[in-house]
Amino acid sequence: MTTGELLKDYRISQRKTQKQWAGDVISASFYAKVEKNLSRISADDLIELLHFNQIPLIDFFSKLRPKDKLIHQQELEIDRLINEAYYQNSKKELQQIRDVVAESKLPNKSDELLLIDAYIAVISKDPTMLGKEAINKIKEKVFNISNFDEDGLILYCNFMSFYDLNSNLLLSKKIIKQCIGSSSVKIQGKILAIIINMLIFCIRNKHFEEADVFVNYADQIKTTPDVFFYKMLVPAFYNIVKYHNAHNKKYLDETEIIIKSIKLAGMPDYSKELEELLIANE
Repeated sequence: MTTGELLKDYRISQRKTQKQWAGDVISASFYAKVEKNLSRISADDLIELLHFNQIPLIDFFSKLRPKDKLIHQQELEIDRLINEAYYQNSKKELQQIRDVVAESKLPNKSDELLLIDAYIAVISKDPTMLGKEAINKIKEKVFNISNFDEDGLILYCNFMSFYDLNSNLLLSKKIIKQCIGSSSVKIQGKILAIIINMLIFCIRNKHFEEADVFVNYADQIKTTPDVFFYKMLVPAFYNIVKYHNAHNKKYLDETEIIIKSIKLAGMPDYSKELEELLIANE
C-alpha cells in the first residue's frame, strides 16, 4: 500500500473531504495528487498532516509497512516496560531493560537507550548525571512536537525536571491550552499530571503567585473516575499555596487528610514526597 492510498483510507474513515483533511498543512490540490500517487509528500508535511488529523504516527507507519510491524510491537513493549519501571521508581528494572536494549538490533536503539538513561536520571533526582548533550536531545524532542498527542504529553510530563521554571511556565501553558479541550480521558489525565508538576515547581521555587493559573486549568477538566486521583492531588498542593498566603492551619490539615488517603490507597512513596513538601512549607 502506498502513502497516498493509506492517507485516502484514513480520510474516508473520518468522512472528510480532501480540503478538510489537508487543512492548512498543504494545499488541497497538492494533496489530491498525493492520494493519486502523482506527487510525493515530504516527511515533515506528512507528520504534520497526521498530527492535524489526530492519527498516531506509529499506527500509520505500521500499516504502511507491515513488515516493520513486529519491530514496532517490540518497541511498544519495551516502552511499556520502561514506563512501568519508571512509575514503580525502579532503577534496577530500568537498568535490566537497558541491558536488553543494548544487546538488541532495534533500529532506534540509541533513542531507546537515551530514554532509559533519562528515566534513570529523573528517578535519581539528578538530571546532571545524564549529561548536557543528552539533556538537550530530550529537550529538542519536546520542542519539535508541533501538536501534542498522548506520547508527546508523556514525554514532556516525565522530563519536566530538565527545564528551568521559566521554560516550564511557558511550555506548560502552551501545551495545556492546546490540549485541555480534548475529549480523550488519557490526554486529560496527562494534562492534570503536568498541572500537578507545575504546582510542585511553583511551590519549590516560591513562585506561589503562578499557582492560581494552573488550578484554574485543572478546574476546567471534569472529575471522572479515570482522573479522580489527579483531581484529588490538585487541592493537596494548592492548600500549601493557600497556607503560604493566609497562614491558616486548616489548609495544612486538609492536605494531611489527602496524604493519609494516598497512603491507604497503597502509594507510600508518593505520599512521602507530598509529606516532605508539606513539612518544608510549614
